[in-house]
Amino acid sequence: MIDRIPIPNPFGWDGPSTFSILMMLAFLVASYMLPREFKRRGLEPAHSDNMILLGIIGTLIGAKVFFIFEIWDQIFVSMPGFDGKYLYPLTHWSGFPGQPGVWSSLFSGGGLVFYGGFLTGFLFVYLYMKVKHLDYGSYLDSIASSMSIGYAIGRLGCFVSGDGCYGFATDASIPFFVFEFHGAHPSGVPVWNTPVMESIMAFGYFAYFHYWARFQPFPKFSLTCQFLMIHGFARLIIEFLRVNKAVFPFIDPPNMSNIPDSSQNPEFLTGYYWHGFSQSQYISLALIGFGLFFFVKNKLWKFSKIEQTAQPKLGGSK
Repeated sequence: MIDRIPIPNPFGWDGPSTFSILMMLAFLVASYMLPREFKRRGLEPAHSDNMILLGIIGTLIGAKVFFIFEIWDQIFVSMPGFDGKYLYPLTHWSGFPGQPGVWSSLFSGGGLVFYGGFLTGFLFVYLYMKVKHLDYGSYLDSIASSMSIGYAIGRLGCFVSGDGCYGFATDASIPFFVFEFHGAHPSGVPVWNTPVMESIMAFGYFAYFHYWARFQPFPKFSLTCQFLMIHGFARLIIEFLRVNKAVFPFIDPPNMSNIPDSSQNPEFLTGYYWHGFSQSQYISLALIGFGLFFFVKNKLWKFSKIEQTAQPKLGGSK
């Protein structure tokens, strides 16, 4: 795994991170596919650039904010008095000694939570469509393929860069699915290769949307609901193997509930196990429930009697 690509320079810059390169590639692929899908459906391709830009901005903001919520207990540690616990981390860039800080974490190069970016990016795009009076269903259905391939590439960035979304320790020896993590927190023990596993699943439902589903006369909002259900289920099951804290533990949590120093990490990973639904799992369940409710309520599995080429007028709100 390579965190950065070294580039000789006089400014002391370590070079671009491999995660940022893969993330940029994900958005570039989406920016190539999305206008073509809009055009194929009889929609306005010009909106794709604005939606992608808003999606990028929303992704970066939301992913960072949700990361702060994920490590909340590490930032605001128990200290005497309100000023000690809450004011100190807000008035000091690096927070408490030995702990992550609010501002240093927000403006660092790492620490991104996908669902925070997904929800905030979706909100920004939705508000754009609302302001422009666009047909929500038609445009959202057109995004399913781009979202899938973008997520698949982005997860590969997590693996290549050695990001922290690895699984817990395992004795299994399965090529591609098990590896020794040597990223920001070197473990020294084999762990589940959850980034690659999730990327494979994402490439799978990308193939479903891109090569079959988008050509079928599904009713409006069907592909959107299908994406929410399929992606939500994939993320739900992979989280059972991920090293994540439970929001509300169902069983006794591991002795070390926070990621420790790299020198202690082998013990951390060896003793880790799933002990309750994580933040991402609760969001996954919400996405599955939302998509399933409207999919069943509106019978969105039935093919429309209207030919797929018959699209609403551009800009018309339905």
